Amino acid sequence: MNNTMKAASIIGGLLLMVLFLYAAISPWHYPIGYIDPCDTPTITFSELKQENGTGIYVTEVLEVDGEGSCGLRWDYWGLYLIDDEDLTYHHEIGGSMIIDNYSGNNTFYWTQEELSFQRNLSAQISNDNGTEFPIHIQNEMTGSREVYNHSSMHPRQWLTFSVGDKIKIYGSGSEADGPAKEGWLLRIKYDPTGESVGEIKIS
Repeated sequence: MNNTMKAASIIGGLLLMVLFLYAAISPWHYPIGYIDPCDTPTITFSELKQENGTGIYVTEVLEVDGEGSCGLRWDYWGLYLIDDEDLTYHHEIGGSMIIDNYSGNNTFYWTQEELSFQRNLSAQISNDNGTEFPIHIQNEMTGSREVYNHSSMHPRQWLTFSVGDKIKIYGSGSEADGPAKEGWLLRIKYDPTGESVGEIKIS
């Protein structure tokens, strides 16, 4: 390798290091493909209340003000279950994998076997009483661009945070055997900006 090629390799390596460092220290974290920083949408939730002694605490998305410049895909949201000592007991980064009513039928990229896996995963979450999945999402398909059968390699990721969606937290009751208790809270963050859009106490 001559001196010119060596110099080019060194410069290329330095540029890569600079890019990685910039990504690490940048105050903005936004999805790949977006150049501008993301805006955080404003979300209104219902109270987080238990359903008829079941041990399942539910909050519903009542209003979404703006989509943010980066969109509302469930994978852009972090859900944190905080105990009464203000410690994170459980968290989910990206909500699409804990949707308990997914029923897509996209065969553009996925085989029937892969589709069966996705639907079976949702059934497994739905049938769980909180011991394995303390947080469930019930997605209501009310987003303006929300579609089960998007011709994407990952169609589940096209499901979005929208009005009518429900977040379910599992405590102890007739239909639940999860960890949550009254006094704990659910913290919801918009991951592209790292900002919280809601903290809802279990009551």
